[in-house]
Amino acid sequence: MSEQQQGQKEKVMGKINEIKKNVETFISDVNVNELKESLNTMVKDAQKDFNKLVDKDLGTLKAKFQKEKSVLEKKAQKFFDNHKKEISALQAKFDKLTKNANKKAAPKAAATASASKKKITKKIAKVAKKTTKKAAKK
Repeated sequence: MSEQQQGQKEKVMGKINEIKKNVETFISDVNVNELKESLNTMVKDAQKDFNKLVDKDLGTLKAKFQKEKSVLEKKAQKFFDNHKKEISALQAKFDKLTKNANKKAAPKAAATASASKKKITKKIAKVAKKTTKKAAKK
């Protein structure tokens, strides 16, 4: 190789060795296990904070849901109560009308029945008269 290439190679090797020494001193200064523990505690703390926020939001949402649920239940109950009153009123009117209709229809039916009995008896009497007259003529 040429001297120039040899010189560049030595410069690069020198820089690599220098970086290696810097990394080794950094690693010797900082304990890797402590760094791992530190990182783990940071992650756990962050997770706890996140869970607290989520739980807080979840609690707020639950409270809001319960409040709206109770409001809707009250509205639904009021709606059903109003309609129950209307249905009861309509049922009472219907019962009253059917009762009045039955009262009016009953005398008519009784009158009709007695009238039909009278008609039948009159017809029987007429037939009986005719048969007796025919029998008397013979």
